[in-house]
Amino acid sequence: MRAFPVMVGLTIAVAATASAQLAAPQQPTERLLVLPFQASAADSAGSIALADAVRDRVTALAKSRVLVVPKAKLCEALKASGFPCDGLLDDQQARQLARFLQVHAYVTGDFQKSGGNLTASVRLIDISSSGMAASFTLTNGNPGTALALAEVIAQRLATVIRASEPIRDCNDDRKKGQFGRARADAQKALAADPNSVGAHLCLATVYEAQRLTDSVLVESQRALKGDSLNGTALENIARIYQQKGDTNRMLDAFIQQLRGEPRNVQKRLGIAQLLRQMKRDSAAVTLLDEGLKVTPGDPQLLDLKLTICNEAGMYRCSDAVFVEKLQHDTVLAADSSFLKAAIGAAQQVSDTQALDKFSAAAVRHFPNNASFIRSRASSFEMRNQPDSALKYLQMAARLEPNDVGTSLQIAKTMIDRAVWDTAGQRDTVAVKPRRAVFVARVDSAKVFLRPGLASSDSTQRLAAAVIMLTGGSKLAQAGAYDAAYTWLDTLLQIIAPKNTADTLGPKQQVRINASFWYGLSSVLTLAKPYKEMTEIKGSNAVKCTAARAVFDRLERTKSAMLLGRRVHPPTADQMLGFVSQYEKAKPQVQKAWKCSPPLN
Repeated sequence: MRAFPVMVGLTIAVAATASAQLAAPQQPTERLLVLPFQASAADSAGSIALADAVRDRVTALAKSRVLVVPKAKLCEALKASGFPCDGLLDDQQARQLARFLQVHAYVTGDFQKSGGNLTASVRLIDISSSGMAASFTLTNGNPGTALALAEVIAQRLATVIRASEPIRDCNDDRKKGQFGRARADAQKALAADPNSVGAHLCLATVYEAQRLTDSVLVESQRALKGDSLNGTALENIARIYQQKGDTNRMLDAFIQQLRGEPRNVQKRLGIAQLLRQMKRDSAAVTLLDEGLKVTPGDPQLLDLKLTICNEAGMYRCSDAVFVEKLQHDTVLAADSSFLKAAIGAAQQVSDTQALDKFSAAAVRHFPNNASFIRSRASSFEMRNQPDSALKYLQMAARLEPNDVGTSLQIAKTMIDRAVWDTAGQRDTVAVKPRRAVFVARVDSAKVFLRPGLASSDSTQRLAAAVIMLTGGSKLAQAGAYDAAYTWLDTLLQIIAPKNTADTLGPKQQVRINASFWYGLSSVLTLAKPYKEMTEIKGSNAVKCTAARAVFDRLERTKSAMLLGRRVHPPTADQMLGFVSQYEKAKPQVQKAWKCSPPLN
């Protein structure tokens, strides 16, 4: 009988202990970190307030399911890492902090405020098989305040958190090989959250264990409906398409995955290299540009972009890379190899601003480099500053006096900058001295043309001929026919055809144009030598020599004008009429002076 009270007491004690254990709430094992969202400087305060409100509401809504890291603990960790308590972390820093705090998942995203509109793009990222993963965008709330927006974000997160429990069960059952139970667990999660990322991913692992590849693909694609940037789902999709031999879809999946970790430079480089190998050059450049937006000036990204742009002949893209490189690494301004390539790219696409920047740096650091000095001259020429261009070309010529290209550039610049002002042409007294000055300016280029005209390089000879044609035609158009005749007569002798085959191509075009202006200048300056011929004193032999020179010139003029007639037929026909009038006097001159051999 004494034992009863003992037994009763023991029973009561056990019952009391069991009741106490049932009454005590079980501590959640999953840890969740809520971070401030990325935002502009103007919106940073709003972002921090929003994250604080979300943290408080999730703590209240899911306190029995997840342990939310309190702000004090977050601040302590941030300060230990050298960040302010309310510092905004990028995606890479956020992941590092989450791992440091040993949480199972963390919340991050972007926040924008536009007028009265508040928008949050939220990502819940699972880093330890917690089953908590999602991404979504929410606007305003009701009313449109940060607290209201925090409420709808917290409610959506709470739904995901509730669904995570059966997802973890699903993963446990799958590991035990209990696939039927695992599928049932996943269905429970989908009942709680129809877009549950974790549920679809767990089903994908079940089907993978059963080697049902197509089902793995379907479930991974379904997971993206709840989180379009989910790395695990996209990895599955990429791997399956790789197995199927669909490289384009594999790459598309990897590219989408990369957008979830935009600062992963090595992964970005690898994908860009694959795109490069597949000749998807524009897609590779776009991918690298996306990386450069988040990691500006990254040398590896810029180097690969430059290689791809050069290989694909995308020279404007190459030029842009050189500009960006210099912006982020000013040491390159003293690197001659970099400057040479950068100047070439800028010249290729006529980028005046880039060429100005690169050539200025080049002559500043390499003042005795004639090539860089010529590039500086080219920069001034492209910006229509011929005086400055000429100054630098002459500097280059002093450094390399035997460089034919520089001499031709000087000649071209001199002739290009010689402009005949047509104002006040009716005042013949004023025109004459102005024309004399103009002729002198054009004539000053002759000395720089000679190396080109005598060059062994046919390209340089042609360039010199074109420049000489420009100078001669400019003189003719200014009414300086005597000077024009001298220029063009010399030119036609230099480029005269060597054989019948030498009447085609660009040189023939120069002959045609030069012949027109030569013929015009010759006819309009013929009166003086013709008159001198008629008034010459001396023996018939002396007179015939003068006559032969005049009529030989008439013959050359006629031939030239017939060749150049296509330039302007009405003018050519008029000049040919004048030639015909002069030619009528030939029989009379021959009869009077009895030239031997006879005048032809």
